[in-house]
Amino acid sequence: MKKSSFELALNKLLILYIIDNFSHKLKENDLSYFVLDIELFNYFYFKQYLKELESTGLVLFDRDKKYYLSDDGVKTLDIFYEKIPEENIKFLDEKMKKYRHELLLQNSITSEIYEEKGTGYTRLKIKDGEIDVLDLKIEVSDLLMAKKISANFKKNAENIYSKILKLLTEDKN
Repeated sequence: MKKSSFELALNKLLILYIIDNFSHKLKENDLSYFVLDIELFNYFYFKQYLKELESTGLVLFDRDKKYYLSDDGVKTLDIFYEKIPEENIKFLDEKMKKYRHELLLQNSITSEIYEEKGTGYTRLKIKDGEIDVLDLKIEVSDLLMAKKISANFKKNAENIYSKILKLLTEDKN
């Protein structure tokens, strides 16, 4: 099915809008995941649009391979912003808000498994920006236990952190 030139242009504008609103937060796989997860368009169309935006210099990426708009990309989005239907903007804003939260959690919760002098450890971290909210190093009996701790922490970090705080601040007279 052949797409109209308006539909092709609109789809590229939607990608520009998404990249602009995430401002240096998305690598290609994050951007792909977001676009495909919300079923904006299929993978092949997405890759085609993104390549065209890159080749025209409207979309660039930094040294960390995170996307951003060039000055021309910003100007293009500003000029044609009114052409994007309001329901598309509302839909994308809602989905981006949710995804930003997921990215924040994903990037602020880390777990590392390592060995030091023959002993296994797992290090659990929760960051708020540049501040370590939790930095916990645990000695483990084996790597299987470390992997289990790591996986559970990543799934339940907020709950685990709350329980640790509660245990540490309870008055036990």
